[in-house]
Amino acid sequence: MDRKKVVVFGLGKIYKMFLEVYDDSKIEIIALSDNNSSLLQTLKESGRAAVNPAGICDLQFDYVIVTSSYFEEIKEQLKEYGVLEECILNFYELSKKMDNTSEGGIALRKLLLFPFSFNCSYKQELEQIRTIGERNLFLNARNFINYIKNRKLDSLEEAEFQVFSQFGEDGIIQWLIHNVVIQNKTFVEFGVEDYTEANTRFLLMNNNWSGLVMDGSEENINQLAKWNCLWKYDLSIKAAFITKDNINKLITDAGFKGDIGILSIDLDGNDYWILNAIDCVSPRILICEYNSIYGNEQKVCVPYDKEFVRSRAHYSNLYWGASIAAFCEWAENNNYYYMGSNSAGNNAFFVRKDCISAEKVPPCANIYVESKYRESRGRDGELTYKRGQERLECIKDMQLFHISTGCLETIAHIYKI
Repeated sequence: MDRKKVVVFGLGKIYKMFLEVYDDSKIEIIALSDNNSSLLQTLKESGRAAVNPAGICDLQFDYVIVTSSYFEEIKEQLKEYGVLEECILNFYELSKKMDNTSEGGIALRKLLLFPFSFNCSYKQELEQIRTIGERNLFLNARNFINYIKNRKLDSLEEAEFQVFSQFGEDGIIQWLIHNVVIQNKTFVEFGVEDYTEANTRFLLMNNNWSGLVMDGSEENINQLAKWNCLWKYDLSIKAAFITKDNINKLITDAGFKGDIGILSIDLDGNDYWILNAIDCVSPRILICEYNSIYGNEQKVCVPYDKEFVRSRAHYSNLYWGASIAAFCEWAENNNYYYMGSNSAGNNAFFVRKDCISAEKVPPCANIYVESKYRESRGRDGELTYKRGQERLECIKDMQLFHISTGCLETIAHIYKI
């Protein structure tokens, strides 16, 4: 049987799962691709077959298999480059929902390790594959944890690895919990979507912590409620649109109060205001997503709007959240050390000062990390791939709340655009 020639697009954790299950007697991977140009350059320098997305159509291939959760965006991008839609297969959807019987899903199953049938055994077979992939990731992660857990770090980046987190947060959290004095192994995380990708899922499964996760989407939480491993863990789940007025009640009603191990905030909106409103718990480790396009000097955030939704606030999807400087000022005022951020430049980590010695704070913690991912959108909703200062220029007429002055100012005025 002739092997199908395939380009694999997306080189994150879903790609790693794909490597565990594809059948190399059926598939010849002729090239790897990703929107991360620096990653592609590294692959090329190491002798791997890597191609920029725009160059995929220059290759002779049967399929492009997308191993990313951003399938729809990537599909449209590939179509613009001339790739036929029927040649673009969605591995993420197949691995996530396990019941994809679309034409693309059927084509993809035929290229995987097991000869999937289209009856009830299919779900069981795919679940076995996912379990094998997770076990291998866990084994590799545990080996790395043993290596880094007692090391003194120059920066948190040295501890990074990814199992369920978006970037390297899983590794950072593991280093922190081995170096911070923690009495109550509990966490609260909100903005988790369906918990497929989250900061605390590896912690839950690997370290057997207890926790509460929340998301504003009923659909996401309903999907999480169907997780066949939910019974194994002490995890409370709640669908709620979070505001300053309800956050403390949501947490305490779930049975969490006082001293907790970790609080992780990822709302893409009122993050700073919600953090400022929380007084029912005192986390030893605090994780806050910051908007790196605001830079590291201005202490700014979006003005509070109890109905804030990022995609509605500005068409570009760039107007949301707070600067890292805003969170660092909050941390200093509330007796927390700033430990640093992840290498992707979107999550900041803080530790309560009574729970760790100052000498364990990484010396490079204060080096600002700017995000490089290009998630801007045009008025038509399509990705525009803005970078650097271009991103601020998209939203220059929007107002930010300046925490130092208590005033609203336009981004154009604050950043002299």
